[in-house]
Amino acid sequence: MRTAKPLSDQTKNWDAVYRDLQRQIIAGQLRPRERLVEDEIIERTGATRHAVRRAFDELERVGLVIRQPNKGVQVRDYSIAEVEELYEIRECLETRAATHFDRPAGPELVSQLTDIATRHREASRSQRYGEVFSLNNVFHEVLYRAAGNQQLADAILHYTFATHPIRTRAFPSEELREIAIGEHFDMIDAIARGAPEELAGIIRKHIQGPKEFYLKATYIQGSI
Repeated sequence: MRTAKPLSDQTKNWDAVYRDLQRQIIAGQLRPRERLVEDEIIERTGATRHAVRRAFDELERVGLVIRQPNKGVQVRDYSIAEVEELYEIRECLETRAATHFDRPAGPELVSQLTDIATRHREASRSQRYGEVFSLNNVFHEVLYRAAGNQQLADAILHYTFATHPIRTRAFPSEELREIAIGEHFDMIDAIARGAPEELAGIIRKHIQGPKEFYLKATYIQGSI
């Protein structure tokens, strides 16, 4: 009779599968629209079927994969029109949130964001893409929660998740990562001074880089 693994072991098991697949998607080893085959992952990792399905659930939750009838789980992809629509919404929401920073931010918020941005920079320069992914998300959620409108912050979070496959495609580009790092610190400086218009301008630039990278890659591959 096979002995069931302790819950803690099961948790580690699915989390390891999730992080391995996340890394492959972010690094471009798993391409947009590529299918994730359950049996192949089980054979490669030695994980249980339950663990692989739990990893798929988490990848779907953060927007990196999609489940489709008769196609299973595949790396998420968007048409050019969908990308433009999503980023139009993001720009509207995020620049609106910037207007709430019309007074200098308190030292606690500045310190918290600086700490996250510093760790994000270190992870980026060490090419720890999983940490880059999570710390980037944390930075933006902390920033927009601090704007004070929680419904607006929830909407931004929703569309940030929706664009994860677009944003992460640019992660292997050192140049784009360095630009994003600089823009994070520029955002912190703007909120520390209470400069909402400047912050909105930085945000517009910040979200455009990964979008343009994705569209260029999509055009080159003919994946419209």
